[in-house]
Amino acid sequence: MRDDFRLAIRAAPTYSRGEPVSLIFELENLGDRDYRLLVWNTPLEGEVFNFLEVRHESQAVPYDGRLVSRTDPGPDSYRTLRIGETIVEELDVTESFALDEPGTYEVTLLVRFADVIPVVGPDAITSRPRHEHQGLTLDPVSTCFDLLPDGTARATSGERARREGPRDDARRVVIAPDTERPSALLRDIVLPPGFAEVFAAHDNACAWLDASIAELDSWSGRTDNSLYREWFGVDSVSRYKTVRDRMAGTRAWMNREITYDLSPPSCGANTTNYTHLGSDTVYVCPAFYTLPATGTDSRFGAVAHEWSHAATNVDTDDIVYGLPASRALAISNPDKAAKNADNYSSFVETLSLRMLTAPVFWPNGKVYVFAGGQYYRIDPASRRVDPGYPLPINPNWPGLWGDRIDAGVVWPNGKAYFFRDSQYMRYDIATDKVDAGYPLPIGQFWPGLWGDRIDAAIVWNNGKAYFFRDNQYMRYDIAADKVDPGYPKPIAGNWPGLWGDGIQGAVMWNDGKAYLMRGWQYVGYDVAADRVAPAYPRAIGENWPGLWSGGGLDAAIMYNNGNAYFMRGTHYRGYDIAEDRVVDPTYELTIAGNWPGLWDTVDSGIPWPNGKVYFFRGRQYVRWDIATNRVDPGYPRPIAGNWPGLWSDRIDAAVLWPTNGKAYFFRGNQYMRYDIATDKVDPGYPLPISPYWPGLWSDGVDAGIVWDNGKAYFFKGSQYVRYDIAADRVDDGYPLPIGSNWPGLPGRTA
Repeated sequence: MRDDFRLAIRAAPTYSRGEPVSLIFELENLGDRDYRLLVWNTPLEGEVFNFLEVRHESQAVPYDGRLVSRTDPGPDSYRTLRIGETIVEELDVTESFALDEPGTYEVTLLVRFADVIPVVGPDAITSRPRHEHQGLTLDPVSTCFDLLPDGTARATSGERARREGPRDDARRVVIAPDTERPSALLRDIVLPPGFAEVFAAHDNACAWLDASIAELDSWSGRTDNSLYREWFGVDSVSRYKTVRDRMAGTRAWMNREITYDLSPPSCGANTTNYTHLGSDTVYVCPAFYTLPATGTDSRFGAVAHEWSHAATNVDTDDIVYGLPASRALAISNPDKAAKNADNYSSFVETLSLRMLTAPVFWPNGKVYVFAGGQYYRIDPASRRVDPGYPLPINPNWPGLWGDRIDAGVVWPNGKAYFFRDSQYMRYDIATDKVDAGYPLPIGQFWPGLWGDRIDAAIVWNNGKAYFFRDNQYMRYDIAADKVDPGYPKPIAGNWPGLWGDGIQGAVMWNDGKAYLMRGWQYVGYDVAADRVAPAYPRAIGENWPGLWSGGGLDAAIMYNNGNAYFMRGTHYRGYDIAEDRVVDPTYELTIAGNWPGLWDTVDSGIPWPNGKVYFFRGRQYVRWDIATNRVDPGYPRPIAGNWPGLWSDRIDAAVLWPTNGKAYFFRGNQYMRYDIATDKVDPGYPLPISPYWPGLWSDGVDAGIVWDNGKAYFFKGSQYVRYDIAADRVDDGYPLPIGSNWPGLPGRTA
């Protein structure tokens, strides 16, 4: 496909300093089809982003233009390049590069289209979400020019933003350094539209960056850190330090006096925020408010993304956008991943979903534990998450913060107390809601307790409660309602066997133990012996089935060697069917290089009765020969014209049914039935998944596979269901989490 495009860049021989340095960019379609091109970070966007390398007398000139966060693109973010057409753009380089010194400049154009859509047929798609993008990098082209010494150098957009700041009429949120977090100041204040969301996003970004730095500091070994590997690739001592320092640099920058401009002049349809290197302002665009408060692609993640750009000692780039592309970058080029802003925001967001906080043992015999904006309900007897969880905090905990809980404790008075930053709420267990008049400041109502943050809390069997923060703890006398004299004390030396810092959750169980959590591990503390019990710490993911299984599969294939193969992103794992486990816990290999001829990622796959496996991606498919273990010659081919009646642009999941000679293909909330004998889709399809697949998710599946036990297994996100082929419905008790029930599969977190 790269050969279908001709890229060129032209410059005048000379320019005067102080005048626009306008370069001409050309892109021609030499191919035999039209293309839809995502314009992000390319000359087609009409702005000079960091797709240029500018050198003066062999010295690199740093980029000083806008640095942007984005959400999924819409049709307006693409341009159509028709057969034989040439798009010409003229852009002023001085908007984003400071051309201060006279002399010779070399400009190299580096174009990577994040998504390229071939236009096929009348129903051609016009845009795609980021997880479906299929990018293309063109060969670089260069040009040179001389800058004459006359005139005064032009200010870049970054220089103007740093010098001028927001406009006088801008709607601004200014946060001063070294003060309480903003949420502590907002009670009983009526805020203008949009301000509360920005305050909360800033607040959560600070909290989760703090947690990320603490986790990076506290992990005993980098190689057993699956979260780090997911977003920054293979271990390297220097890279690990770089990542940690960039996290810390971003957080330190946010502790200055900073501004959020809520009415910026330069917002594209899919731009959520933007800033400049060295700026104390992040500009908040309307698309920011369409993001969820927590989770992935969140408002607080966008805030963390932008401040990593602004911080001069961090200086991240926008190499790729989105979770799939960032995850793939960590595998293919860890050094670039350590420079890419979305890898940092993805790390922080993923941690927020996996860090368990505020566990509380409720009077109904259940344990509740929080993770970001969600919560789990655990059955203490089985130590399993109850079916149907996690659920969102709002509206299930009336009046409680809906996006983050730091600590929680159940008091003997029928109340539970929840803490976040410098505030707390009192939750009435009988009426199942927060009492009126909350939140309140901790400092005024908990004598002697830290007033700005609590990391974990637990009520002991001695009439005391213990509160943890960093490497210290306090003992609180419940009857006297104050901290005992002599506190705080260090954790180390006073809690035998316990980590010396970083406790993020604590709960008293009904088995004589208290369980304390840090990162992906937990310990059982023997209350009677007053020490950590033997054989701890242990991994949460392996021992608390259902907790933070943030999985997701792309394809599942039953093979003829006793293994099933599961694919996610650019990796795959082999699953031993007889042993019911992953072939090797470390056996997660890249698809590229191990599946000859196959793409590095797939959308779905299905084994066929002819000894072949068909893999689908976007509008194409390949035929894999099981006997030779490679893609057959002549592939990939377009789906259109080769699979009569089937969707031509995307297949989410596919399964070969063992009883009727049919294959079933799924996309979104629909499915099609394909007759293998006649080689075409049966009449009357597509149909909605519901009600024709009883018990299956009605809005789509990620992958499916038929086992040899009369069951089919379907996967979606971190969950799966077991479908009884004879009864034609999902078995009772499903969905269940992938992580604890498919040992070693993606979705397992330890």
